[in-house]
Amino acid sequence: MDIKIYVCHHKEGPFFENEFFKPIQVGRAIAKKQLGGMIGDDTGENISEKNDNWCELTAIYWIWKNTNHDFVGINHYRRYLNFAENSQNSTISLDKNIDFLLYCSQNIVNICRSYDIITSPLCKIHQISSPNNRQTAYENYSFNHFESDMKLVFSIIKEKHPEYYEASQISSGLDICFFGNMMLMRRDIFNKYCNFVFSVLFTLENIIDTSKYDYYQRRVYGFIAERLSNIFVLKQQLLGGDKKAYHAGQISLPTFTRTYDFSELNTKLGFVNHPAQTAIEILHGGTVHLVISFDDAYMLHAIACIMSILDRASVRDALTFHVIHDESLGSPNISIIKRIFINAKIHFYDVRNDRFPGLLPRNRPHISKNTYYRLIMQDYLPREVSRIIYSDLDTIFLDDIIQLWNISMDNAILAGCLDEGGLTQSRKLFGKTHNKNYINAGVLLFDIQAAKAKYGNLRFLYAESLAKHVRNITLQDQDLLNISFVDDIIHLPLRWNVGSRIYGNNELDYAYSEADEKIAAENPAVIHFTGENKPWHADSTHPLKSIYLHYQERASQALQHAQR
Repeated sequence: MDIKIYVCHHKEGPFFENEFFKPIQVGRAIAKKQLGGMIGDDTGENISEKNDNWCELTAIYWIWKNTNHDFVGINHYRRYLNFAENSQNSTISLDKNIDFLLYCSQNIVNICRSYDIITSPLCKIHQISSPNNRQTAYENYSFNHFESDMKLVFSIIKEKHPEYYEASQISSGLDICFFGNMMLMRRDIFNKYCNFVFSVLFTLENIIDTSKYDYYQRRVYGFIAERLSNIFVLKQQLLGGDKKAYHAGQISLPTFTRTYDFSELNTKLGFVNHPAQTAIEILHGGTVHLVISFDDAYMLHAIACIMSILDRASVRDALTFHVIHDESLGSPNISIIKRIFINAKIHFYDVRNDRFPGLLPRNRPHISKNTYYRLIMQDYLPREVSRIIYSDLDTIFLDDIIQLWNISMDNAILAGCLDEGGLTQSRKLFGKTHNKNYINAGVLLFDIQAAKAKYGNLRFLYAESLAKHVRNITLQDQDLLNISFVDDIIHLPLRWNVGSRIYGNNELDYAYSEADEKIAAENPAVIHFTGENKPWHADSTHPLKSIYLHYQERASQALQHAQR
């Protein structure tokens, strides 16, 4: 039996091949570079030049017109159908060093002998990172894309392919589907599938105007095809069809990212003989107001972060720390902090009686209630404090915080660095109206006075934002800040908040450029140890965790000394 699954690639990176899986470069006709070691979708009869809008469909079209395998289908370079025993309808992630092709090729011949259509796993439909927000296929498409396009698709099906119309309506009302157009089919069924899908899409292409769509929405034909694939399988399997369908497993591979010389970087960012900072003029009032929040359990990490800030500050006397806390930071530890940093200006504000943070959602177990205290700090800080820096404490500062303070906000309310998954998170919150402004809340410049002047009571603003988006909020205060000040955000240079994914694998979609990422990664001003696997955990794989561990050791010594 001749079985071939073509694996779609559009950029450089590792590729894998065996008797069943074969790599293919999609969009080769318009690609800047031809990828070596694989075929392209630009030979014979093809639509390769449409790849920007048609995505993996250019490969499907090429396969349809230029091959004749008994069973044929596609995968994506990071997602492979898995035919291994007991893998049906499951998704697993494998390390790239494992021979996953051998693993997932198991039983492929037997499955093809038993089934006519094989798809990727069926999934519950919901917004990205919002598993509790179940949606129908139609609701999901309308939220993320243009509903009018899907209505046109239904009209086209009703007129040109009425035999699929009932399936289209039933499929649109289901809250499960398979994604990615990842399928393997018997050749005659594959031909029938392509006749249906491309007939609908070529008709749609002649009707809609995508010239005003952004780069994401211009991929409309790929998004529509996912829905057509589900309609097709439903029709073949249930509604008058007798074809047997099998929902295979899926193997997800890591994103293969740029590598850095971490040995050199650790040395460059080291602590021996790092140059003394030259005092610089302090703008915006002459005092740097830094707001932080922690509890007893986070004491050591707070001390480490504060030490890193003071180490690099060119004018330490210009810094004032404001600690927002509740009863989980006890008086003994407050006294210890004051003894350790006896020469620093540190003020404490007890918000234990404030009920607002307790009403806000907490869906990530490793995040404490303290994360919400940045939303109420304006009610506790002295009135004269207007402009502030807020910093999480899973951070280490490697540059003068006064440089951050001096950055102009250009009359904006909030300044932060683009998040390492910002486009993914923005689409989750705003759907088709998503933007490229979603920032990480770990390091912020915030103009409290400007925020109050425009919005009045900020608690009301946050409550309204929560009410409108509660089903899609998963990153808690960060989501709320991005919703509340969506039109009032400017971006800081990425080096002021370098997240963990920049140094490793990033499966999320981000808005910053590769050039900005490289600059930030090689010259970080703040290393932000994002995610659950913190550098103080024994199994942490962060390549720069030694920088944190240096400060952790100093913090531990200072803590022991202060406790005597």
